[in-house]
Amino acid sequence: MQLGIKLLIGGAVLFVGNLIVGFLGFQPMVNYMVKDQTALRKRNEIRGIYLKIPFPLDFRIYFFNVSNPMEVQNGAKPIVTQVGPYCYDEFKNKINVVDNDAEDSLQYDAFDIYQFNKTRSGNLSDEDFVTIVNPLLVGMVNKVAEDSPALLSIVNQAISGIFRNPQSIYLTDKVKNILFDGMELDCKGTDFAAKAVCTQLRTLIPGIKESPTDKNVLLFSLLGTRNATVASTIKIMRGIKNYKDLGRVLEVDGEKHITLWGSDKCNRFQGTDGWIIPPLLDPADGIHAFTTQLCRNIELNYVKDVVIKGINVRRYEGNLGDQTNNEDDKCYCASPKKCLRKGLFDLNKCMGAPILASLPHFLYGDESLQNEVQGLNPNPNDHVLNINIEPMTSAPLSVRIRIQMSLEIGPQSKISVMKNLPVAVHPMFWLEDGLDLEGPLYTKISNIFILLKMAHVIRWVFLVVAFTMIGYGYYLYFKNKKSVKITPVHSSTSEKDNEGFSRSTNDLMVQLRNEMSNERNGYNISNNNNNNNKNIMSGHEFDRYG
Repeated sequence: MQLGIKLLIGGAVLFVGNLIVGFLGFQPMVNYMVKDQTALRKRNEIRGIYLKIPFPLDFRIYFFNVSNPMEVQNGAKPIVTQVGPYCYDEFKNKINVVDNDAEDSLQYDAFDIYQFNKTRSGNLSDEDFVTIVNPLLVGMVNKVAEDSPALLSIVNQAISGIFRNPQSIYLTDKVKNILFDGMELDCKGTDFAAKAVCTQLRTLIPGIKESPTDKNVLLFSLLGTRNATVASTIKIMRGIKNYKDLGRVLEVDGEKHITLWGSDKCNRFQGTDGWIIPPLLDPADGIHAFTTQLCRNIELNYVKDVVIKGINVRRYEGNLGDQTNNEDDKCYCASPKKCLRKGLFDLNKCMGAPILASLPHFLYGDESLQNEVQGLNPNPNDHVLNINIEPMTSAPLSVRIRIQMSLEIGPQSKISVMKNLPVAVHPMFWLEDGLDLEGPLYTKISNIFILLKMAHVIRWVFLVVAFTMIGYGYYLYFKNKKSVKITPVHSSTSEKDNEGFSRSTNDLMVQLRNEMSNERNGYNISNNNNNNNKNIMSGHEFDRYG
């Protein structure tokens, strides 16, 4: 077979094979592998990472320290200074895991542990004192004022004893007490008001616990109930039967939906639990998650593509909506006639306390919110809620979940310590759950994309090689087809063969001569015998025939 034809066939085979495997079949094959490996199968590594993140999250909290507490008591605008971050290692665990193969579901109990990180906190310590608006005092008054305003006088009597004669609505305490260990409440009073209020606090406030040294002293902390305790029981889809269902919330604490909000849509669980995202996500679909801390669904919308540590990722951002102007958010209004300003979300129904959630520094909130407090500096880079995921596997390379907690303040004529307050939404603190993928997990993801890039390059190299083979084979084939090939005749006998041929010829001639002589002799003898030996040739006659 001619070389040109061989090159044409080889190039065609390489082209077709590369087209099928490298171009038409490569991405479907990769997608299949991604779907298989990202599902929460027991054999998959992602399941172990999901159930117990192998490194702590970077949990940070920033306090709004108040510098003019007594002036605020007389109606002045609060002046705040951000203090922080106080950094904690947050260990995310999922325990008591139960699989349901028929339902393709997984149920777990959320169990988190927080540990103060001195190194990342710099020169800050959890022993530092900060001055913030008192969440229990103001929250309690706001709650009673909304639900049972007739009881405000009783609350006013109890405040003096429980909070030890407060001079303002602010408290000054250690960071660790405010967050986890607990601020002391004195329930030793014997008067009716103090006993009644303390009884309600024990019953209704989840952050309340008794002091280990004195049961008549209660301890209240902002995050104590989240540390080393089972938070919620959540059931999600494993994504084995349908990859799009991966992480989708089915139940929370045994309930298939909630009943807190004003529409079925807002009461249904939408999206994942926030700790896993289905792969091969379409940017237009956004990211949907149900958060138990807010008792609501959160949507993050695609913003742009960015590069993090050399990997192309999609950036998604979210906020808490606009109850006043957005119809989809009106279901979160306290009532059809009472909706909060843009950027605010009421946690009263979720937490049992009239705390308002927002983005830090009221980012993207109504402008009036920033005018009520001095010292706020909203910045999208530092304060927006965002997730950056790799688009194929949906692996999060960077996560920043940021929420601010605030309280409404205003004059309350029946509460001595609140008679002359200005009207404002007063920020207390804001927290951030942060994740930056690094270490072995980042290395694995990075290696995967290095291999994918190499595969993309190789398929184009094969394509070029195939076209080169086909082109060169075509050239050789038509070049040979147009030319005439003449094959010369070459003698293959040597002189020795010629000599042998000559000798053979001479020997043959001699043999023929002898045979002819014998035939002649035989003829003469035969004739002589037949003629009674009358005619015998003489020697001269014989020589004549020789």
